[in-house]
Amino acid sequence: MAKYSDAHICQCLSRLLTSRRNLPVTIANDRHKTGEQFVHEVVALAYGLQELGIKAGDVVAISAYNSDLYLEWLLAIAFVGGIASLLNYRWSIKETTLAINSVRPVMLVTDESCYTWFINLQKEDTSSLRWHVFIGSPSSDFVKKWNVLIPELLKKHLTKLPPFCYSWAPEGAVVICFTSGTTGKPKGVTLSHAALFIQSLAKIAIVGYSEDDIYLHSAPLCHIGGLSSAMAMLMVGGCHVLMPKFDAQSAVDAIEQYTVTSLITVPAIMADMVSLIRGKEIWKCGESIKKILNGGGSLSNELIMYSSIFFPKAKLISAYGMTEACSSLTFLTLYDATQEKIGQSSQMAVNRRSETIKYSQGVCVGKAAPHVELSICADSSGHVGRILTRGPHVMIRYWDQTSTSSLDPSNEVWLDTGDIGSIDQNGNLWLLGRTKGRIKSGGENIYPEEVEAILLEHSGIAAVVIVGIPNARLSEMVVACIQPRKDWQWSEQSVSDDHHLSPENLRQYCIEKNLSRFKIPKMFILWRKPFPLTTTGKIRRDQLRKELMYQLHSLHSNI
Repeated sequence: MAKYSDAHICQCLSRLLTSRRNLPVTIANDRHKTGEQFVHEVVALAYGLQELGIKAGDVVAISAYNSDLYLEWLLAIAFVGGIASLLNYRWSIKETTLAINSVRPVMLVTDESCYTWFINLQKEDTSSLRWHVFIGSPSSDFVKKWNVLIPELLKKHLTKLPPFCYSWAPEGAVVICFTSGTTGKPKGVTLSHAALFIQSLAKIAIVGYSEDDIYLHSAPLCHIGGLSSAMAMLMVGGCHVLMPKFDAQSAVDAIEQYTVTSLITVPAIMADMVSLIRGKEIWKCGESIKKILNGGGSLSNELIMYSSIFFPKAKLISAYGMTEACSSLTFLTLYDATQEKIGQSSQMAVNRRSETIKYSQGVCVGKAAPHVELSICADSSGHVGRILTRGPHVMIRYWDQTSTSSLDPSNEVWLDTGDIGSIDQNGNLWLLGRTKGRIKSGGENIYPEEVEAILLEHSGIAAVVIVGIPNARLSEMVVACIQPRKDWQWSEQSVSDDHHLSPENLRQYCIEKNLSRFKIPKMFILWRKPFPLTTTGKIRRDQLRKELMYQLHSLHSNI
């Protein structure tokens, strides 16, 4: 049984009510709310949910664009001891139905991003749903046709705020956050109040979030990266600027309008913003940015350089983590403008990035956060193996599965991250690749990320993905799918021109970079279309492999 002394994400409400009572906490389009207004909305909604019949342990599913209303619902559900299941509005109706039938919510909360769900869900078996709530401004005809509730009618009228009496769900669960599902259907990861609490403290300590921050929500709140940074900012008492979904123009406009000080990125987000800003004749608004946290993959040298130019006063930190560990496990400072001399930071950032690539055991992803314990389950080499972690940041379980840990704090259960790597004498974690993505070629283990990191150092390559395809002699053959930079040309024959790429040139480049011969791709393919991605921007290697094999089969069939 949870006690009042246990961690609870709604403990942020007291701070917001005191330190930001009359200061803005959320900015969403034309809605600006102070700390007092925001807290009042959360508590009024929580008491309304209680009166409706939502009780501790009930699952409430949310699928909506980023907004202040999303944050209010998340906290109100937690306040009454409910569990918020965060669905992705970009899912197909099949994925949505699978998730709903897995977590069996009693209530579904949506907005205009999910209009089509109303029709399709009528055809599906979603017997657990008792209520459907629409946040936003639906028409009266829409409300009647689909029998939906609206928050204004749910909220309890409060003349004054009552004492904050939180409730807890069993096991301290508070959120079900779905993995991006690179190899199959998304899995619901059950996270606790404590996991979100200590992840927030880690980000506050390492990234440096503070109550003076104006934080731009550039990532979806249904993803663990967006959710965990949002929770950190709620706990520290900063100001939230929310746009419905990311697009580069909206993000740049928000930075200019609200003098944003911090945001999070993935490589695709950074690339889109850099591309837009490069086209501007004048750009000085980036000087307000002080903290950038990157996740979801490594930034290229080019993106690091441009981010240090366009956001010259920022600290750029890269994080490695996963949904099952409640976001970030390790942090690596790529550059810190406060520590560099003006004019030198961009080149030093690139040099530092290059140094991390050269290590023979993969890419450095930094040191573990203060609350994180890491271990390497080594193979026969003695220092490279599966990356394991344990501690209160680890998920309770996948939903509908048995717990990954007992209530005994001395348990010895470790979470296998699914990644391969090593830890050096300074405590830095070096990431070699994914266990599932490993290529077995000629009896040797090859990790795609290691080869990709080498090739991405080539000045003519914009993007590369390494996959293994079936081969009678080698079991799997290593293939590199290459996207050249705009000012570079591709040729199947070796060309001495400085701005030409060819399979032979790239093969020789790998040799010069001391990549082991068996790791050098046997084929280099020009990839003309975008790489298939998950909703979180991760490469879908399985899909790319299928497309590549079809392409090669078609090529051979036409010969």
